This record gives sequence, structure tokens and C-alpha cells, in this order.
Amino acid sequence: MDLENKNVNALRMLAVDMIENANSGHPGIALGSAPILYALYSKHLNVVPKDDKNILRDRFVMSAGHGSSIYYATLHAFGYGISMDDLKSFRKAGAITPGHPEYGLTPGVDATTGPLGQGVAMAVGMAIGQRVMGSKFNKPDITLFDNYTYALVGEGCLMEGVSYEALSLAGSLKLNKLIILYDCNKITLDGNLDSVCDMDIMAYMNSLGFNTIEVHDGNNIEAISDAISLAKKCTDRPSFIKINTHIGHGSVHEDSHKAHGSVLGADNVALLREKLGVNTQPFDLGADVSRDLVFLRKRFASTEKLFKDRLKAYKKAYSGDYKLLTSILNGDVNIGKLQSDIIGNGLAGRDMGGLIINALAEDNTSLMTLSADLFSSTKAMIGSSGYTNINFGNRNLKCGIREFAMGAISNGLALYGGIIPIQSTFMVFSDYLKPALRLTSMMKNRVISVFTHDSIAVGEDGATHQSCEQLWSLRAIPNTRVYRPANFEEAKACMVSALQFDGSSVMALSRQKLAEYPSSEKDAAMGGYIISKEDRRNLDGIIIATGSEVSIALEAKNLLKEQGYNIRVVSMPCVEVFEEQTSQYKKELLPQEVKSIFAIEAGSTIGWHRYVGRSGKCFGVDDFGMSAKPQDIYNKFGLNAENISKEIVKVIKANK
Repeated sequence: MDLENKNVNALRMLAVDMIENANSGHPGIALGSAPILYALYSKHLNVVPKDDKNILRDRFVMSAGHGSSIYYATLHAFGYGISMDDLKSFRKAGAITPGHPEYGLTPGVDATTGPLGQGVAMAVGMAIGQRVMGSKFNKPDITLFDNYTYALVGEGCLMEGVSYEALSLAGSLKLNKLIILYDCNKITLDGNLDSVCDMDIMAYMNSLGFNTIEVHDGNNIEAISDAISLAKKCTDRPSFIKINTHIGHGSVHEDSHKAHGSVLGADNVALLREKLGVNTQPFDLGADVSRDLVFLRKRFASTEKLFKDRLKAYKKAYSGDYKLLTSILNGDVNIGKLQSDIIGNGLAGRDMGGLIINALAEDNTSLMTLSADLFSSTKAMIGSSGYTNINFGNRNLKCGIREFAMGAISNGLALYGGIIPIQSTFMVFSDYLKPALRLTSMMKNRVISVFTHDSIAVGEDGATHQSCEQLWSLRAIPNTRVYRPANFEEAKACMVSALQFDGSSVMALSRQKLAEYPSSEKDAAMGGYIISKEDRRNLDGIIIATGSEVSIALEAKNLLKEQGYNIRVVSMPCVEVFEEQTSQYKKELLPQEVKSIFAIEAGSTIGWHRYVGRSGKCFGVDDFGMSAKPQDIYNKFGLNAENISKEIVKVIKANK
């Protein structure tokens, strides 16, 4: 057995040792795809393991995230900060080697993966990021951004619709630095692909605009490496390399779906070790393999020097651009433009959003907008300079009608570095991309989602286009901030807060015009604040409202005032930010002794009960909407000042 195959088999067994020690995992892909990862890391991937976030590095996305055992074994072998003890802690509490790869937790992991297909789309986003950053900073004599993005995918990834959404766009954009490595074993968890997916994948990928290459023997390391080299020579299309492998290679479950997620067991592991010619003890790579891996890692020192020299030369020749690059990589944002006299009063929420985005874009070149065929409706577009689709120097990416792919591509852009994506669609269509938002939050990516047409006020388009349950379903995602501003001052405060937050932010903006009333951007930045004070000391009740319903709350207060009731109105543009405030602030805003607390929002009421309790009342939409004039729909659900004030009086009287 030659040394390279000995290395691969040692890594295979290391992955199996991890799975056996954890008594859970996925040996099938670990045994089958090991030669692919080995060929990539030993011969092609230009990275600096000790500086795993180096902006100039190649990117690799393990889209088939259930193959984490062989991924971690490979990262360990090639010098990343993963020890043998970390491998022994695979899938255990507190370990940096979780069951599926997690960005920010494990050195060398470029994206959180596991939900199949999303890794493919994030890789597309990274490849777009390379072209965007290159258009900004590459010079005729110094090319900073020329890295490749690789993704390892399996049948599961390629059957999820999000992968085709993204790959279709990648082909249209001619992302030649994107290389997809398809681990083709024709097996999934429930069995083989017969009668499940019979497509000619190569013909299909070719139709999407990909350069297609096939490796017939997935154990042939040289053939895999040659295919990657051939893909790099293609300068006008992304590449798709089909590599025919055997799931569970060498094990008793080879070519069977049983290999996917079944622990092999001690006896079968012993047989496998013998068949692969690995004579070491568990968690021991052996002297020969360890020695050769040290040799293979030496090429990374050359890569590190190349990157350092390139940046040093760039800093000397283009000091201004280097300073800008450093700033945006640090995540710096400039909000000074918003302090000037920008007039946005009396506009629809979506128009306010567009105005603010463009003001911020002047001083923040890192901002980039994406939309699922709705730029003209969401207004979340930077200027009128054109689209990234035509020229990567432009700042607006048309994603087509591909919401899920847009969400995952936004994650890829954020992960690449130097880009703050602002993606937009209608609020009701946030359901299409919610799985991507979940990963946005998990990875703490700075991605801003502008969801317009935020309520039943969409009107005649009907229930299918009217968001009801979406606001609270988005608020339920950890590390996500949902902003629903009521006027221009709040909209500015919300966007600034979103820009400065390391996590997922949602801007819920109205289609209709918003009423204007005095408020403070500083107060709005607290997430919740008193927008209309009570008239005297003893409160009869408090009304909490968001967005367009704040004006209804203010009208209701005036009606109640005429009847002698003393009411406070609280605008709560962001529940999550409000919850971050001190307990004292929250108690001052919503005193515990006040029983009669009310919430008004043109959406599901499910989350407002935390504030109104059993003694208060929520006004909202706990059903789907209807096709009618906006005011007629509001009236149907009792969302008008007259009805709300009457109901409030009943509650106040009952609580006395």
C-alpha cells in the first residue's frame, strides 16, 4: 500500500474511532469521502491552519455536515487547533467537535452545516463574496481576492431544493472560483435512489451552466486531484465534480443504507481495521502517517508567506484601500450620515427603509443588498447603479424568485467577510427562508432582513400575502432581533441597532404610510419606551403597540382620556432589545402594580401575553386575513380605536 492510501485509511479509522467512542455518528460518509477530503487538503486548499479566518484563504464548506467525523479528523491531521482529546470528545457536552460542524466553535470550520442543501447555497454566497470583494480591492498589479470556494455535497444536499436554487444562480453568474465536489454513492438514509431521484445529474448541472467532470473511482486520490486541477483551469463557469464512491467503504455495510448512521460495533471495527491495513490502536495515526502529515503541512507555511507578502505589498502601494479593508473586516460601521437632515416623515415603512439604507450605504461600502425579485416593492436597494449580476462592482444582487437560496447566500456573503448583506422580500415569504435565518442566528452572522408588507394592511392581495403569525415566529428564533418601527425616528434607531448587532436582524416594514408623531431616536433605541405619557400619577392602564398600530394606540388613548381614563402608550419597536434593558427600566416602563396592560399588533397575539398577563388583553390577528381594503380588514379584527377603547374600559372596570 502506498503512503497516500495509508494516510487515507488511517484517517478513515480515526473517524470510525470517534464514532465508536461516542456511540453515535455517521460512518458511511466518513469511510466513503475520506479520499476527497485528503486530496483537497493535501494538494489544493490554500489555507493557513493557525490563522483559520485569514481573509485570503480558500473556503471549504462541508455541506454534507453529517460527515463531521472525517472532517474533524482531516482538520486535526492538517494542523488546525483540534487535538486528539478533542476527537475523543466527539459529540460530547462542551466539546468543540459537535455532531455537525458549527462555525465559530471548531477551528477550520467555515460554515455551520447539517441541514442538507444549505451548505451548497452558502458556498455560492462565498463565491459571490470573492467576486464582490475582488471588484472593490483587486488592482492590476496586486490581486488580493482570488480564492476558490469548495463544497462537499452528497445526494441529500442535491435533492434539497435550496441547492438547485443557489446552483442555478451560480451558473448564471459564472462563478468560476466555485467547485462542487459531489460524493456520489447513490445511497441515502432510507435506501438507494431508485425511484426517488433518477435524474441525469451531469446533464442537469451542465444545463445550469456548470463545467462537469467525473471521477469514476472515488478511491483514486490522483484522479480526484487531477479533476480539481482541471476544474481550476475553467475560467468561465463554476465546476461540478462527480466522484463515484462507496458509502461505508470497506465495512460490512459497504454500499448499504445501514452504513449511513449506524455504529459499526467492536467486532466489525476490528474487521474493518484489518481490511484497511491499519494496525494501530484507536486514536493513533501511527508513526509513518504522522511523519508524512508533518511533511504535507509544510506547504501551508508557503501559503502563509504568500498571503503576508501580498498584504504587505498592498498596504504599501494602496494604503487608503488597505485602511478601508481593515475597517470593514473589523465590522466597523459609520452612522454619521443618519445624523444629517434626512427627511423621511410621512412615508411608508418600506420607503423609510430604502431612504435609510441609501444614506448608510454612502459611508459603508460593506453594505450589499439582495432581493428575491422584489427590489421595486421592498425599496431595499442601493441607488440605481445596477446589479451585481451584470457587474460585481455593483451592490445589488438579484436572486430571482429564490427566497431560501437568498437567505443562505446572504449567510455565505457574511461568512466570507467584509460584506453586510441586506436581503429583502415580503414578510409573509419569510417562511420560505426561515431555515436560513435559523443558521444566521446560530452563526451570529450580521445579516439584515428587510421584510416589507408586514401585516394585513397589504389589503386586496388577500390572506396568502398577509403576514399574521410571522412576526412572533421570527421573534422565537434565538439571537434574532425583530424590529417593527412606527415612524422615521424609530426606523433610524432600528437600522443603526441592526448594523451594530452581531446576529440576525429583521426589519418589519409597512407597505402603507406611517403616521408621524413626536418621538426620540435615542428612546427608540431602548427597544421599548413611553411614546405618550399618562396625564397624572395613578395609571388606569398601559397600551403597548408596534409599527403602524402605534397610531391606533394613540387614538384609543385620546378616546379614553375623554372618558376620564389615565393611559400610558408604550411603543415597542424591538422586543428583544427591550428585554436586554435593566430590570429597573423595564419595571418603570411596565409597572408591576398596573393590572390593565394591553397590546396592539396586526399579527398573532401569542407572544404578547408575557406583558399583558391574565388581567390584560391582546388585540391582534389570530387567524388569516382576507382580500379587502386595509381598513375593512382592520375593522373585521377589531383593530380600530373605537373598538379597542371600548374593550379597554371593560377590562379596567373588571380589574378594579
